[in-house]
Amino acid sequence: MAALAFVSRAAVVTLSAILGLAMTAAAQAAEADLHPAAQKPLCLNAAETREEVKAHRLIEPFAALKSAASQRKAEALSARLCHNGDDFIYEITLLHRDGRLVHVEMEADSGKLISRPPHEVHDAPVKN
Repeated sequence: MAALAFVSRAAVVTLSAILGLAMTAAAQAAEADLHPAAQKPLCLNAAETREEVKAHRLIEPFAALKSAASQRKAEALSARLCHNGDDFIYEITLLHRDGRLVHVEMEADSGKLISRPPHEVHDAPVKN
């Protein structure tokens, strides 16, 4: 009888946890619908990037990386094509001469760098 009571309690606790998670996920989804700009962009893999560059006549990733590195006077590290709704952007990571990582965003159709607040631009210096 005690084992049955323990199993019943465990089932109730597990069911409450599952319902709590489901309600949290539903609340987050509802908030994301209210604030579409707050949604994280979905980044594409290499094959998807090639398809979207051709389909939407976007700037090639290498050209975007080279342009951002030139404008920010930093070494190019990586570029990822991401989209949020119908807008495509490149998330570009650069290495500044003083060892700081610089993250910039670029409009994939125009090549224009998107400004970000200063506190988000630079990370801590890279340590060796």
